[in-house]
Amino acid sequence: MLEIDLNQNYKISVKEPQVLRVIEPDGTLREEAELGYKPSEGELVKLYRYMVTARVLDRHALLLHRMGKVRSTYGPHEGHEAADAGTVHVLKPEDWIAPYYRMLTALMIRGVPLQTIWAKFFAKQGDPDKGRNLTVEWGGFAKWRILSVGAPIGHQYIYAAGFAYALRYMKRDEIVAAYIGDGGTSTNGFHTGLNFAGVFKLPVVFYVYNNQYAISVPVRRQTAVTRLAVKAAAYGIEGIAADGMDLLAVLKAAHYAVSKARRGEPVLVELVTYRFGPHTTADDPATRYRDPAEAEEWRRYDPIARLEAYFKKYGILTEREIKLTWEEAEAEVKAAAKEAESYPEIPKEWIVEDVYSYIPPHLREELEEL
Repeated sequence: MLEIDLNQNYKISVKEPQVLRVIEPDGTLREEAELGYKPSEGELVKLYRYMVTARVLDRHALLLHRMGKVRSTYGPHEGHEAADAGTVHVLKPEDWIAPYYRMLTALMIRGVPLQTIWAKFFAKQGDPDKGRNLTVEWGGFAKWRILSVGAPIGHQYIYAAGFAYALRYMKRDEIVAAYIGDGGTSTNGFHTGLNFAGVFKLPVVFYVYNNQYAISVPVRRQTAVTRLAVKAAAYGIEGIAADGMDLLAVLKAAHYAVSKARRGEPVLVELVTYRFGPHTTADDPATRYRDPAEAEEWRRYDPIARLEAYFKKYGILTEREIKLTWEEAEAEVKAAAKEAESYPEIPKEWIVEDVYSYIPPHLREELEEL
């Protein structure tokens, strides 16, 4: 039997990064708070209000889905608010987002009105997608610099890299922020997008929301590595990891990554978070594949509760101001839903529009039969 003993010079060695955390679950700042990008208190309060509104919107969307008013399946957002808020806030208005489906806070920060989001949920006129896409698939939102998203997992990285290549080719000073979940790292889109960006040094940041589950498959069953960020090493780009339920940590990591992307140095950012709800309303994690005690443990890191604890500890917001924020968000979300529900139904003619440059005879015939 032949035995070969290779020394370390002939072995690959990749150090897994630590997960950056700035705010402890009880609201206490860690030493890292003074490192790198430091947002103002006003910025943090503004982002907090977006996060609260997104949480309220998410809860009402689930409720109205059970009532049959929100069309198609719905993908809950709870737990992802800080990841959205921090990554989108550091972008310029002219930058682009290649989203995945669980991104309500991102939509609002980009300026999408609540009425428009509700119109999409209700499949009413006012839906930029004209009622064609699933509830949480954003296709007609280019007005807000949001690229289309579809059902295939991980493919956002491919077209984000291609779009970033086009931006550089046209000498435009814009970047692309691309998003997938942890399950997306097991797809060809993940590897293709990172490889292309690494080879051509593209202005793109790749975000992975590691929320611990790809539908029902835990992340430990998808990969042998502990930190998904180490996968960047295979493509010659930098990989970093941050607590995705810590707004300050997300802001610091995102600011760093975006700054590098503007210099043509793509970065992979793993944001460690948790999906409190089901994958979609067609899913049942509590009885099928997830221990309820696990979700309760992750509640200690709730991004909104943690931020509120920080605000109160350091005198940024009072208990009364926090309560008022929730009340205002509740009223705003309900008013927007009521308005969108009054919008006209989508006309049948929209089914055959925008498919071809004209309506061909066979589609016109089908429309008349309908």
